[in-house]
Parts: sequence; C-alpha cells; structure tokens
Amino acid sequence: MTQFVALSAPHSTQRITSLTRREAFEYLNGDGRPWWGRLNEVVFLQSLYDLDALSSANSRFRTAREEITQHRIRNESDWPDDWVFSYPNFRISDGADDEFLAFLARFVHPETQPDGDHSSRHVEQLNRILGPDGWALRPFEYLSGRPIYTPAAVQATEPLVALPLGDDDAGKLDLVLGQTYGLLDREGENAARDLVRMSVLTLRRDGGFFHPMAGNSWTDDTYEAVLTVPSVLLPSFTATITDTIWARLQTVLTRLQRADVQSLVVDGDPGPLPSVSEDWRDQEAEHDAPISRRLRILLPTTEFNVTEQTFSDLEIRGEEFPYFYDTRKARLVTDFLLDDRPRVATLCQVTLINKDGVLSPRVKLWKKDRLKPRRLRCWRPFLEPRLLM
Repeated sequence: MTQFVALSAPHSTQRITSLTRREAFEYLNGDGRPWWGRLNEVVFLQSLYDLDALSSANSRFRTAREEITQHRIRNESDWPDDWVFSYPNFRISDGADDEFLAFLARFVHPETQPDGDHSSRHVEQLNRILGPDGWALRPFEYLSGRPIYTPAAVQATEPLVALPLGDDDAGKLDLVLGQTYGLLDREGENAARDLVRMSVLTLRRDGGFFHPMAGNSWTDDTYEAVLTVPSVLLPSFTATITDTIWARLQTVLTRLQRADVQSLVVDGDPGPLPSVSEDWRDQEAEHDAPISRRLRILLPTTEFNVTEQTFSDLEIRGEEFPYFYDTRKARLVTDFLLDDRPRVATLCQVTLINKDGVLSPRVKLWKKDRLKPRRLRCWRPFLEPRLLM
C-alpha cells in the first residue's frame, strides 16, 4: 500500500480559507461520497496518521484507532459520515494546509477510487474549489497505469462566476466587475481600477446600434455593458480610461459566454429622486421647514456636514483621480456643508487635482435653495495651498 507522510507540522502556512475547506467537505459528503471510497475508514486514515500513536479524543479509549473502530465499525456507524472533518485530533478543517491537501490526495488515490473516471472527475471538481486559493492536485507518478495526485502550488484563479450569466444577475455581475478590477490591478492600471471600484455594472440591449454581418454568428440581440457611477466622476472617464476598462471587461464577459456584449457605456447616477406626494400639485411652494429637514436627513447625500462630523472621518482615495470619502457613512463626498438653514444652505465644493504626486484643491463656494434643485449663487473658484500625497 502506498504510504503518505504523516502530517503534524505546526509551522506549515494556512493559505486555504475556511470557506474553501467547507466547500470541499460539502463535495466529499455529497457527490464525492463516501470519502473513504472502496476502503474502510481505518484503512484510509492509517496512511495519513499513526492511529496507534495518536491519542483518542475520548478518555474511554487509549488510541484514535480504538475510538474510530468502536464508533464506525462495532456500533454500526453511530457517528455521522462526515465525522472526520471535525475530529479534533486530525484538524482537517482548521489545521495546516498540507494536512488538508494530503487528505484530498488520498481521496483521489487509485487505491481509494474504484476507477480512473471517478478519480479524474473528483480531481476536476476539487481543483475548481482549490484554484482561488492557489492550489491544485497534479499527477506526479503512476500506479498500474493510473495517476497518483499530489498537491501543487499554482497561480490563484480568478473569482468563480457560475453560468449562465443573466442580464439582471446583480450578484454575478458584481463578481464580473470584481474580476475586471483584478485584471486592472494586476496590470498596473491604477486610475481605471479605482474608478471601477466606484461603479455598478448592468447589461442592457444596445438598441440595435451594432448590426450583424453576413456570414458571422451574431444576431440582432446585441448588448452593451453599462457602468453607473456618481455623476461627479464622469469627467474622469476619458476615452483612454474607458477603453482600458472595456478591454478587460470584454475579456471577462467573453470567457463567461457573453460575447453578445459589444460595447461599454458610462452613465452618471444623479442620486435619489425627490420624494413627492400624490397631491403635490396642490401643495404650496413653501414647505414646513422642520418636516422637510427631517426628510432630507434620510436621503443619501454627498454633502459632508462640518458642524456635525469631524474631519477625522474623511479619507482621500484614488490615485490619478483623488476624491474625499466619508468612512463613517461609507459614501463619496463632493461638498462640505458649512451652514444649513431652513431655506438656504451654504456649501463648499472641493475638487482635488493630482499633479506629479501633489494635490491641489479647487474650492468653490455656493449657495442652494433647499426647496429647489437649482443653485442660487456661485462664487468663482480659487486655489488653496498644495497638499502632499
């Protein structure tokens, strides 16, 4: 019988997350069951552990072999089939990576699996689970013509997105955008990367802008990818930045069998629409100030109230296109509220300009009517002293 190395190395690193381990255990206890294959559990485990030297988790037994034999053989399995994943002396679920990986390698070993097809299917599924953490099972030698697999460190795969990818799959589309972010980050496209982080991705029909050509497989049902971003960031989406993002996003979408998405559009989010009642036509122009102010507090805003918050809540984020970010309320900040009265508010708009690693704020003071969407008065912008990044 092939012997595996007994694993008890506390110095081994732990790169494999608890999420990956749980998903692997669910597979072994589902489509991969039984995890001991055509062996019995004691024979399976004795090639991984010295069961006679390993103490029992129960004081009634001297060794792990005695305890396992009692509960899984003599008592006709009074432990559940997945007992091994939580057995404290094995620590498969929370121990070193090599112990967990050796268990999986034993699971797909020719001595365990009844035939090669079973083994290769299991390896394919386990590699899909292990890939995001940078591990895979690879053949390194053969036994009677069948591969014996060993764990190998590999480049971590991108986050997994299950197919099909629908137009309104918000959760999957967010992962697609995350994969695009990862590609931009890996290739050093920091400006485009930071803008993607502030975006929301959707897919929609392109209105027939792209038309099929004779001889290819396109249909009339072509789509466009839409990035919705805070309106204040729209000037940052230059043609170069947009093309950079689209090149990576198109790669991800094509791999997910959405080659029908043929263009990228960037839309600005104007923020929440005003709340109105059914009798809004009959209301007076002047509203009750206390009520309107209470309602206003509940609406999302990009205004930072300097009288209620401290500047320690602020961070400057972004590299090529820096911006203020409110860490307490998790939002973009475009204006600083200096004075808030029932009808008129005084605000200071600050735009950060990055030039050779030096931030120069462009400051604009303005007033707005709280009861109307337009601005009342605007003063010319001026420069503040430069800020070092």
